[in-house]
Amino acid sequence: MPKIIYPPSNESFISTSWYRVLYVDTDNMGIVNNSHYFRFFEQARNEHLRQLKMTYAEVERRGIRTPLTETGAHFYASFHYDDLIRIECWVSQIKRASFRFEYLLYLDENPEVRVSGYTVHATLEEDLKVVKIPDWLREVICPSRP
Repeated sequence: MPKIIYPPSNESFISTSWYRVLYVDTDNMGIVNNSHYFRFFEQARNEHLRQLKMTYAEVERRGIRTPLTETGAHFYASFHYDDLIRIECWVSQIKRASFRFEYLLYLDENPEVRVSGYTVHATLEEDLKVVKIPDWLREVICPSRP
């Protein structure tokens, strides 16, 4: 079984967001379809930025695109229709022109992780050329790191 990556104690800003499972999110077994977790990750990233007083729309207005370059998930237990999912999200790694988000998904206030995942994003200019992460974006996505 893959090791769950937990957020560092005091190194990163950790956001919390919530998602109520809709019927459309489930398959014919009543379980959340695996493909929907990547949408939940996207929602968590958006909320993470909002909690840091930034939006993806503002990032794009400033000329930066952050396409997904890698993703993964581990499924330990299922979610079902009407479950309330608590999602913890944080930036675990920043490189010259990319950064990595981690996600832990729980059933409401239960401390047991049901799904863990990650996404890696490159930074591109509007002309889609790779660019070093601008200082202003680095400060937003990971305010506690130098």
